[in-house]
Amino acid sequence: MISIPKNIQELVSYKPGKPVSQIIEELGLSEWAVLWNNENNLGPSSNVLERIQEVGGNFHTYPDPASTQLRSMIAEQNNCHIDNVVVDNGSESVFDCMFRAFFEKNDKLLTCDGTFVAVYIWAKSNKVPVARIPLARGYQFDIDRLIYSITPQTKAIYVANPNNPTGAMISNEQLSQLIDNVPDHVLIIVDEAYYEYAKVISDDYPDSFQLRRPNVITLRTFSKAYGIAGIRVGYALGEARLIEALSKVKMTFAPSNLAQAAGIGALEDQAHIHKSVMLNKTALQQFYTAMHDAELEYTPSYGNFVMVDFKEEELAKTVTEKMMKQGIFIRHLKAFGLPHCVRISTGTEAENALFVSKLQGK
Repeated sequence: MISIPKNIQELVSYKPGKPVSQIIEELGLSEWAVLWNNENNLGPSSNVLERIQEVGGNFHTYPDPASTQLRSMIAEQNNCHIDNVVVDNGSESVFDCMFRAFFEKNDKLLTCDGTFVAVYIWAKSNKVPVARIPLARGYQFDIDRLIYSITPQTKAIYVANPNNPTGAMISNEQLSQLIDNVPDHVLIIVDEAYYEYAKVISDDYPDSFQLRRPNVITLRTFSKAYGIAGIRVGYALGEARLIEALSKVKMTFAPSNLAQAAGIGALEDQAHIHKSVMLNKTALQQFYTAMHDAELEYTPSYGNFVMVDFKEEELAKTVTEKMMKQGIFIRHLKAFGLPHCVRISTGTEAENALFVSKLQGK
């Protein structure tokens, strides 16, 4: 019998729920709002579709393994050299590559509870122990305690800014404090999946890459504001020698022809990004007002979602199920280690209005 390593046996398999279309049919819903995955429900720019059509005749050929055009555009946008950029099948895939590129035996990852669940999954699958500390007040990363918790075994620190699923932001001052007090040999991974949203919500939102520190790697994605989550493309920014190491361990031809074309098309249409982030900014204010009126406790968000704290797991679960029966698909956060909380993504104008009306009992 083939043995399966203990770390893989202990991982909990992802068990997807029923497809939305099936739930809609079973419940006989006439209207609905899918607000549970932090997607951009506006969808992609028309440029994305045009670029994909252009490469449609070349699906039989391998992609450019260096993703030269896409990386060049990302580099130009971030005022850096192409050697400071690596792209892959989503930023989550880049994060997985970090364990192969940088971690050795006895190295540990340091982070907080209540952050992106894939962090813990990829660490365990790569046999990397994770030191986890509690989130601070306001469901924020505890910067002081992260610094204090560094040990000789700490190879990297992971922070998400803003954090998913809590929505809390690390300020310019807090990020500088972290970077200034972490030894140069410890890697700081800053996950900026919601970068495009956060920078228009707050003037105090820091661009970690522009600090140009040799031990900082910034993760970003096309899955959120750019609206192409289903195509899978993300990237990392950092010092050239770190980016080269990541390039060595990623799959040779990732991302695909289609994904590279989609990323190029998305970057070409900054007007679509502006439309998306401004819609989200307006939606957050609508959500805050409705939640305040409903006397719900929520965390101000710098992403495209809001987390509500119901204090009790059973109540959070009940609310999630009740809203689904009314056509509102939201996320119960038990899998994130926050079983008493629920996360609601922003959507289109119509979806946002539907959510608010249901919350108000209309």
